[in-house]
Amino acid sequence: MEEQTTERRQPRRKKKNWIPLIALFLGVYVFLQMYLMNANGVDTVKALEGYINDSVVSQGIVCREESVLTHNTGGVVDYLVDNGERVSKGNLIAQAYPTYSDIEKLIMLRSRQQNLDDVVTAQSYIDGGILDMSQTRKQLTNQLSTIASLSGKGDYISAINNVNSLTFNLNKISVATGRTNDFSQAVSQLESEINALKSGISQPLATFNSLYTGYFIQSTDGYESIATVSEFLSYSFEEGSEIINSQSVYRPQPNEYGKIITDYKWNLCTYIDKALTETIYEGRNLKISLDVNSNTFNKATVEEVVDLGDKALVVLECTVMDKTAAEARVTDCEILFKQYTGIKIPKSAIHFVDGQMGVYVNFSNVVHFRKISPVFEDDNYVIVPKTTSETNEVKLYDSIIVKGRNLYDGKYL
Repeated sequence: MEEQTTERRQPRRKKKNWIPLIALFLGVYVFLQMYLMNANGVDTVKALEGYINDSVVSQGIVCREESVLTHNTGGVVDYLVDNGERVSKGNLIAQAYPTYSDIEKLIMLRSRQQNLDDVVTAQSYIDGGILDMSQTRKQLTNQLSTIASLSGKGDYISAINNVNSLTFNLNKISVATGRTNDFSQAVSQLESEINALKSGISQPLATFNSLYTGYFIQSTDGYESIATVSEFLSYSFEEGSEIINSQSVYRPQPNEYGKIITDYKWNLCTYIDKALTETIYEGRNLKISLDVNSNTFNKATVEEVVDLGDKALVVLECTVMDKTAAEARVTDCEILFKQYTGIKIPKSAIHFVDGQMGVYVNFSNVVHFRKISPVFEDDNYVIVPKTTSETNEVKLYDSIIVKGRNLYDGKYL
């Protein structure tokens, strides 16, 4: 019998898995590099010109000389005058039609008529008109931006009007590039649509002519008889505040179709803390804005200041009647005492070195300390002069360091 022998296998060595260790090493290395970079890294902002307003914001009510327009014919009103447009006594401003369908057809009719006028004008360029392509391209860009903005705000009627202008400029470019040399088919189609729309519109129930000379507004708000200076002068603080804060109470009447503002002067009635009457006093000239944060102001005069205990009623008069003033009623307002302009610097960038206020700037990857002498400040920023004779003061377009570690003059980054 053959003797069987077995060969004893040597146990295999278990291979070490170095991957986790290598990954850990790389992670630590990357972390250390990022830490070292951040230790010397800085965040900067450019020293640019800006402004800070020395002002107070309050809620007020706009008072105007205005006459409400009414009708008793029924139907739906179609306006022939833009909101805020100046009209003379006797001007045709609106018409009443039996149904909303008539108004919709009128809107379409005006749009088609505008399209027809644009196509006829575009045809004139084929017949030898001169076209400024640079200006046309610029208009196209502006119109696209305007359409996007209006659509975002939900103002679709204005957006449609801009679409018509956009189409007009596209037609002009088609002519200039030779893609179109005949608009006769488009003219024929538009004329056919216009005639069809005209035949489907009812006769107006009534026409309305302006009874006054002034600025026409297509709506009323129910405040017309209440928002007057004489009324507010008779109110207590509580009574006046209740009127300002109760906008839902006041509603226009069904038979009111608009109003005429008969005077370019208007007033703003607002309540302020009594302590501010040292700054806001009768006869003072200042500026006001009905669009807070827009930095758009009109000159105004403080007409009256009425002591109401801890509060005071301030009546301001302005002689600039614009669209905002014509349409505003209860609104936030900004009363401007003075506007300070210069280099606007975040307070987070300010440091004190040997008792001197200043900022650190990055110049060619070297940190330099630059002195500043603020002329005004608010909670977040300071304003410093943009021109200075000092060589060691911050200047326009310096790279101001707003975030960094262990900063000092002469440090290399």
